[in-house]
Amino acid sequence: KKLGSGELLAVVSTSALELGIDIGNLDICILVGYPGTIMATWQRAGRVGREGKDSALILIAHEDALDQYFINHPDVFFNMPPEKAIINPWNNIILKRHLECAAAELRLDKSDPFLNDIAVKKAVAQLEYSGKLLRSHTGDYWFAAKKSPHREVNLRGTGKSIHIFLENTKQSLGEIDRHRSFFETHEGAVYLHRGKTYIITRFDHEKSIVEAKRKDVNYFTKAHSSKSTQILKQIDSCHVMGTRLGYGILRITEQVTGYDRRLVSNQKSIGMVSLDLPKLEFETHGLWIEIPDDVRDKIESCQMHFMGGIHALEHAAIGIMPLLVMTDRNDLGGISIPFHSQIGTAAVFIYDGAAGGLGLTLQAFKNSKDLLDKTLDVIQSCNCEAGCPACVHSPKCGSGNRPIDKFSALTILQMILNNKKKERIYKINEPAIESKVESISEKESDFDSIKILKKKLNYGVLDIETRRSAKDVGGWNQAQKMGVSCAILFDSKTNIYQEYFQDDIEALIYKLGTYDLIIGFNIIKFDYKVLSGLSDFDFLSLPTLDILVKVHERLGYRLSLDHLAGQTLGCNKSADGLMALKWWDQGKMDKIIEYCKQDVKVTRDLYLYGRQNQFLVFKNKAGHQVRVPVLW
Repeated sequence: KKLGSGELLAVVSTSALELGIDIGNLDICILVGYPGTIMATWQRAGRVGREGKDSALILIAHEDALDQYFINHPDVFFNMPPEKAIINPWNNIILKRHLECAAAELRLDKSDPFLNDIAVKKAVAQLEYSGKLLRSHTGDYWFAAKKSPHREVNLRGTGKSIHIFLENTKQSLGEIDRHRSFFETHEGAVYLHRGKTYIITRFDHEKSIVEAKRKDVNYFTKAHSSKSTQILKQIDSCHVMGTRLGYGILRITEQVTGYDRRLVSNQKSIGMVSLDLPKLEFETHGLWIEIPDDVRDKIESCQMHFMGGIHALEHAAIGIMPLLVMTDRNDLGGISIPFHSQIGTAAVFIYDGAAGGLGLTLQAFKNSKDLLDKTLDVIQSCNCEAGCPACVHSPKCGSGNRPIDKFSALTILQMILNNKKKERIYKINEPAIESKVESISEKESDFDSIKILKKKLNYGVLDIETRRSAKDVGGWNQAQKMGVSCAILFDSKTNIYQEYFQDDIEALIYKLGTYDLIIGFNIIKFDYKVLSGLSDFDFLSLPTLDILVKVHERLGYRLSLDHLAGQTLGCNKSADGLMALKWWDQGKMDKIIEYCKQDVKVTRDLYLYGRQNQFLVFKNKAGHQVRVPVLW
């Protein structure tokens, strides 16, 4: 209002004034640094000169490759069309979160044409397997397991969020994407929050907790890391002048090895600190530029630094890539490798920074010649002597921009672009990759994609009834004191139910040792715990399938044997544990044996049903009869 009336003559703003505001009477727009896209530039410029009035747009360039490129090429700046937005709707990580949220609003219907896409089928199968989608008993629909899964979606990144707390309090200072947390909130890092500095005192990546204490410091921290890459699959390749570019699926492995403390005033290093953090690994899409051996030989014969040259080339290419793709350099990553075993020569890799890929490097790959030309141009037109942020330095370099050789990079690009040689024919040695989740063949027309190789097993099914209750012995954690009234063991080879009593425990243990697999329901935390009070034998050493544990792993909560039997098999238990204790007090062993045998039969039938169908059935809180996937 004050701007419109003329009472306020100027305003300093973030990008908030970029869209949808018609203030009027503004004459000049001063951009401090290139906004990142041509689209954003003209949106901001459009705030001035309304109603046909004269206006001016002033760009004060930063010292980075993109800003300096436009300063040296104003014709490109004024003639470049708005960028095309790049999306990858088939990014598996993002797609799964969309599907889970969509299912919470409206069930997913198997007949929906969208669900026929192979990528969607794979995502739905993975969500079902992990328990995030619950499939109807009939197999026609999927429901979200959680009522509001969108609350767990992090808009700032595809990874899990880690909360940052003030030390020894529950006061939240913010949250950060898990991958970024290794670089920005490791122990000793300086964290900036609302203009104040904090020192990170605790970084627990396993529990997703970061703690920081308030402290004024005159330095900032910058993480150092090491990286490697593996080509999982080559999707495409092209020949550009004197080299070859490839595009495909990459596995990136990165490890933060330490951090540098630098003074805010002059960025002088005041010390390096080593860190011992686990490696980070993710799969994404990326391109790679091969550096021919004759180019390397020439660089080394001229006493230039080859590694410094390809490193500088990597930085310059990433810095200039937003000219080709609507992105920010922070959405990209890069690795320079003097010799890559799968390619057989040196290579520069540039990849999408988000797991699963966003389609950014694919667009750049389609404009490979333009990418190399513009990278050469930005290095060639910079007047610095040895490299600077305007050409080959990167603000996010994990090795502190070392080594860097600007003229080596210049020579490499000139040799590549000035030569045209016969294409080198070779085959990428792609590793055999085992998927962490079930795969789906494109030939499969259904979602029933969870397949396992079944072998004939000699198995036993065990259930135990006790002499004393949890109340009698001081709680469930004292189950070893409960004693055994009877134990029933079903033998799959003989199809016989065998009875054991407390005096027969050693015979029972011997028999258990003869099976390929022992099956039970809550057998690990209850039955084995009861038996441990009667023998020193290590029952956990036995090959065991606990149906309750498997269900809990999928759903995150427990279901009773009676509930699963009723929904899956249409039958129920004949009694309960309290009734069995009462029968023990009354000396009715025949009743206890009959009841225990029924529990074993139900447990066996659940196992066989799950083995044949790869799911059990239960009724969720919404009243839907749905499946819980099982693999045994």
